[in-house]
Amino acid sequence: MASTTSKGNYYRKRSKEYYEKLGFFTQITEFVTSIKTPKGTFYKKIDIAGADGLSMNGKEIIFWNSKATTEDRENGISKMKSEAKVEFEKYPFPPCVKRQVIIWLPRKEPLIFDL
Repeated sequence: MASTTSKGNYYRKRSKEYYEKLGFFTQITEFVTSIKTPKGTFYKKIDIAGADGLSMNGKEIIFWNSKATTEDRENGISKMKSEAKVEFEKYPFPPCVKRQVIIWLPRKEPLIFDL
């Protein structure tokens, strides 16, 4: 069974490739930093501006968050959209910048939602 981290990395990579196929320059905006404490070192994942990636093509700039679900039910998808919206609302995006959540369902094209 794959770990949560490896699943996240897989769908983040698929999202990056998806936007690149649409003609966007795309960059992953997530990084891992180490934090040293008296009890040892631990690692923390940090998303820049709450996004997994940034895509732009000269006409639009999109900050996106990648999610995956095995559920095809609307309530699971709504929860993911709400979580992404709450995260994006923490940052002062100008109106010209798009914020999207890209949700991957098994063996289907991704669902893209503007937030």
